[in-house]
Amino acid sequence: MSQPLKKSAFTLIELVAVVALGSLIFLLIYQMYDASQIIFKQSNTTLELAQNGRVVLDRLSRELRQAKVIATPLPADKNQNGFPPPNSLLFENGHDAATIQYLRYQLTGNALHRQVVTYAFAPNPDVYVHYDDVDQFGQRPQETIAEDRVIAEYISEINFYGSDQVTIELNLVKKNYHYYLLTTVGGRNALYGPG
Repeated sequence: MSQPLKKSAFTLIELVAVVALGSLIFLLIYQMYDASQIIFKQSNTTLELAQNGRVVLDRLSRELRQAKVIATPLPADKNQNGFPPPNSLLFENGHDAATIQYLRYQLTGNALHRQVVTYAFAPNPDVYVHYDDVDQFGQRPQETIAEDRVIAEYISEINFYGSDQVTIELNLVKKNYHYYLLTTVGGRNALYGPG
């Protein structure tokens, strides 16, 4: 007579315990992966907003320092009663001394535009004059936008104010992420126009 063979196998309870433990480990790993992806997306969004803001402030600050005249009237401070800060700024380009051109930074929707603007009287459209000149009839010059470029997106608000120096306040928003920047620029050449 032969002896019955002993079969070694897992019991049902052991299999259920292993499957439950494996599922728990898989769930924990997936949650860590998901959390890392959320953090990665948040940091990319914040980085993109910071980069947009930095590019705007760098370029605008550089051009403002060279401005000959700031044409937009600016309140002395952000909270000046009855005179809210404008969200566009017009100033004479100081980089090109050979021609009279103005630069305008203007917020339209959530995009910041940089416009190259010229002024001329109708009889001589190729002869550029200053924005506040008047002809012999007391007429102001006509404005022409020679170039209009979007230089930044995701901008929810931009404000300009200051009397001796221009303060630029910038709010950027993408999805539910907000980024705030503030800087003050002193012009090397700027004369402040009306205001």
